[in-house]
Amino acid sequence: METTLLPFVTEFFTKLGIVTTSITVDVIWEDINIAIATPDSALLIGMHGKNIEIFQHLLSRMIERKTDKFIHVHLEVNDYMKLKDEKLCRFLDSKIAMVTSTWRSIRMPSLTSYERKKAHGYIADKNIKWLKTQSEWEGLERVLILSYTGDIINPIPTNTSKPSNSISQRSTPKEILLSEDGIGI
Repeated sequence: METTLLPFVTEFFTKLGIVTTSITVDVIWEDINIAIATPDSALLIGMHGKNIEIFQHLLSRMIERKTDKFIHVHLEVNDYMKLKDEKLCRFLDSKIAMVTSTWRSIRMPSLTSYERKKAHGYIADKNIKWLKTQSEWEGLERVLILSYTGDIINPIPTNTSKPSNSISQRSTPKEILLSEDGIGI
């Protein structure tokens, strides 16, 4: 399917007047990954990546008509989505550190559904037993909540002002964050 899709995708962007320096198409089951290098990236990406979503949708529907099966297209323009994901991961790491040090839940509004899905997956992959994510509300009000569960680590007793410097059987979340690999998350 890859060999028949490459000319189709190339023609799609050529007819739109988009100059491309390279296009690659990889098919994995019902997912099609299209990577484009172009000097016209601003036009394809749009403000906050909104145009990428539109082009992905259009290409998905057009390829579905051509193949008669459900297709999901992932469009990468000049590594924009890769860089955006890396920035999201750094942001999530800072929020994990905040929950770790305060044991308080953090609400993260203004994430797109894609970013919330990535966040749930990223945090699940870290396998931090005492950290929980959930999404609440609906539509534009939907938020991601990152919270300390207290399941594994007991918080510092209220009569103690700060944790001990040594790591004991009852380590605080901050101590575990700093002790696992020496660099934190």
